[in-house]
Amino acid sequence: MPKFQKLIPGENQELTNATYKKVEGYISQLFHDDEIIKLDDMFSFSFGTVSVNILIRPWHTEDVLVDVFSYIAEDVELSKEELDELLRLNATIPFGSFGISMENSVKFSYTLAGRNLDFNEFSLLFKYCASIAYQYDEKFVVDTFES
Repeated sequence: MPKFQKLIPGENQELTNATYKKVEGYISQLFHDDEIIKLDDMFSFSFGTVSVNILIRPWHTEDVLVDVFSYIAEDVELSKEELDELLRLNATIPFGSFGISMENSVKFSYTLAGRNLDFNEFSLLFKYCASIAYQYDEKFVVDTFES
């Protein structure tokens, strides 16, 4: 039996709140107040042609998730070749992944555990997600996904 304990499902509201405040502090170091939109428990900012969202979600009783994501193309019909291309991209990018929502939207997301998230990790998390989303928004919306 491994030395680590199993993850216990459930929500740790105190940890969720603490991580939210930590992320809010990191955001204030990186953005001016007018650059961030706060809607309910989600932060959002624009980067070029994309909107990038930051959401803190429960994971298990000992940690939470900091999810950074961007919808790259919405309500699109993808061919097999286009879907294959997204899978190939997932195999080559070092962090995060592309996905398809139930509403046929292409999404890029990158998630880290929040309990011990430091400023350096957070800064990389949102900068990387923003740059990948912007890079592929321009490529796929203009070249591939537009009908």
